[in-house]
Amino acid sequence: MELIEWVGLILGITGFILITSLAWMIKKYHRIKPSIKIMSLFAIFIAPLLSLVVANYHVFETSKEVKSCMGCHVMLPMGIDMLDSNSTSLAARHYRNNWINKQECYSCHKDYGLNGTFKAKADGYRHLLTYVTHTYKEPIKYRGEFNINNCLQCHEGTSVFMKVEEHEPVIENIKKGAQNVSCLNCHGLAHPSSLRRTPGHPDYKMLTSPFSMTIKTKPENEIRDLKFFLTHLILNEKPKN
Repeated sequence: MELIEWVGLILGITGFILITSLAWMIKKYHRIKPSIKIMSLFAIFIAPLLSLVVANYHVFETSKEVKSCMGCHVMLPMGIDMLDSNSTSLAARHYRNNWINKQECYSCHKDYGLNGTFKAKADGYRHLLTYVTHTYKEPIKYRGEFNINNCLQCHEGTSVFMKVEEHEPVIENIKKGAQNVSCLNCHGLAHPSSLRRTPGHPDYKMLTSPFSMTIKTKPENEIRDLKFFLTHLILNEKPKN
């Protein structure tokens, strides 16, 4: 268990003990002493508030992990494709070549993090709501537009990127706010196409099964953990056709 989880657990237990003690003391003394008032303030207001802050921070931090993104059946095609060494998608190439060595999903989708925009957070909660209520349809489609500046945060200024002359007008147009400029226009899809992610397509079963993956570049313990996680997820959740 991580430190932040211990903090949340301790705060929760402390709040419960204080509220229980508070109820007992009020019942015994039939009045509120100054010491009880302080205890009441902490138990009723401060402890729950701190627990809420810690819980939200923990949620946003754990949402940066690949396992968090792949925790939903509907997201498996994106994650499994990224982990597959035989895939030619942009996400898979980044993963395979260790261009991003941790938090692979979050490194590109930064807007969903703690410091992201309010719209991104609202979208995240909407995604969660549609998933738990089973009101989504496959293949899922992204309503908004990917922030290309997330690509530039890593690539802009590097020698490999800047030596390509075609990148100069792209950067200029992006900084001017051009809406029709995308790195994907030249570098291909970041994830499997919506057609391949459609139930009934020949690739759908492969993209939703951890047994179809071939991972060669990551440490063995990480590969084992990912495959165990995905296998457990598949066995406990039936795909929605």
